[in-house]
Amino acid sequence: MLKNVLGIITLLFVTACGTNLDNGNKIQDDVQNVMEGYVANIGDNSVLVVENRLDPSISEFHPEQHEEAGNAISFSLDDIEDSMADSLMRGEKIQVTHGAVAESYPGQSSAIAIKRIVDEEHDMVIAPDETVNLVALEQFIQKTENNEEATMRGVNITVEGSSVFDTYIFQNGEYTVKADATQDNFVEVETISEVSCPQLEYYLTDDQHIMFELTGCDNNTGVLTIANLPFKDMIVPEDIYHRVEVIVGEEVVLDTTDESEKEEIITNIREGTPQSVMTMTMMAPEGEIILYGKQAIIHIDYQEVGNVIRYNTLVEAGLTFD
Repeated sequence: MLKNVLGIITLLFVTACGTNLDNGNKIQDDVQNVMEGYVANIGDNSVLVVENRLDPSISEFHPEQHEEAGNAISFSLDDIEDSMADSLMRGEKIQVTHGAVAESYPGQSSAIAIKRIVDEEHDMVIAPDETVNLVALEQFIQKTENNEEATMRGVNITVEGSSVFDTYIFQNGEYTVKADATQDNFVEVETISEVSCPQLEYYLTDDQHIMFELTGCDNNTGVLTIANLPFKDMIVPEDIYHRVEVIVGEEVVLDTTDESEKEEIITNIREGTPQSVMTMTMMAPEGEIILYGKQAIIHIDYQEVGNVIRYNTLVEAGLTFD
């Protein structure tokens, strides 16, 4: 369903290539070329876009990276609306409509319009009937709880099929959210908004979802919702888990790569009975379960009676280990 929606959005854009664009961009009629790629570097009034995604933690691009980067063009942002230019984030996928390209590496051109493109491999995508890449939220939260700088891009696909992009940045103990709703045809927004918040909270709701929200924000309500996700989808996010370790006290009681053992543990956690611990008095965990995934390592508090605790949620999982 999500891929079909994205295909329709792309088709609509291609059909409209000869018309004026004003979604977060200054209007210009001379549409000549289109490049789709990843932001590799951001200058004072320019953005470098490459064909293949590079490690976002690498702050400088070098021409020697041409084999890894593929096609690369540095775009002047003179004709791009300020809030769009200021909201660009290294590593995100965008589409640039631009003029002629000067022959060099990287190439040189002027951007006429910029729009964000859904990246299912790296974005957290929430559509009306499915979610994609929730482990991106897991990675973001782990970094923020370790007080490390972190970024994440979330995409909400509306029921009408429009894409709304939220860029989350954690830096110096504060969260900044840059919201791009310029592609939502049912909302009259031409610029990217920005909100700052000091705190991230999560809790189990009455309908057994885990709510993730920023609080103390400088918007009208003081709260900004990141996501409201089904408990079973987020308590152990989808990933390739190659190893499970169980530690009780200082003793490793299980360390396995066996597929059936891993699957049983993960299934029991996902299908267990959740309860909120926000108002609960409970005994301290005796150990932890560690899930080693391809994209994230998940630490889950463990009680020997068989319960696990994560995201302020106690799960009666029936997990006991000899």
